[in-house]
Amino acid sequence: MIGEFDLLLPSRLIRELVLMVEIKRNPAISQSRLADKAGLVPSMVNNYIRRMSEQGLLHKEGASRRRTTYHLTQQGQLRCAELMRRYSIETVRLYKYAKGEFRRRLAERFRSLQGMRIVIYGAAETGELVYQVCLEMGCKVVGVVDSNPAMQDRKMFDCRVASPLEIDSMNADVVLISSLGHAEEIENCLQPLSERGVKIHSVGDRITV
Repeated sequence: MIGEFDLLLPSRLIRELVLMVEIKRNPAISQSRLADKAGLVPSMVNNYIRRMSEQGLLHKEGASRRRTTYHLTQQGQLRCAELMRRYSIETVRLYKYAKGEFRRRLAERFRSLQGMRIVIYGAAETGELVYQVCLEMGCKVVGVVDSNPAMQDRKMFDCRVASPLEIDSMNADVVLISSLGHAEEIENCLQPLSERGVKIHSVGDRITV
């Protein structure tokens, strides 16, 4: 879990929270598995376990290492809930900051598209943000498409999420690719549109916070 992030360095409290959450999910979890989840070496996990035991946050059961289980005490349950509350507050605060900065940079870069007919490629959360910025800039969003069948036929604000095969019928001036992970691949697929005069832009190009 923690190893998936490059910029958010985990604190001792975050690692403590991860260990307690994983123990709640699976009391028989091994220390090597806990180490993977918390981004620690197993010897450090043992230090955390010992310290939390001394603090009355958890206790161990089992006669051997293979049969050891971990259990949060009532005090540990309260500690876990409090850390999760604080983590949630800070995560929402960070998300709001990142979202505002992304919106500002997006508006700066695509101000020249004001008044144009826009198709947004990508119906995930970034696509919703791009949709809102387009409306704020005075663009007309004429469609939202996504190659994932599971996303199609859902509603994004006033638009039905369609298949990319329907872009031709939307009479767009610009296709904005909101995907941050597959933009180059999508752009290659849209080359026939580009050859017919439709502008193709990726929001991930020089926009990421």
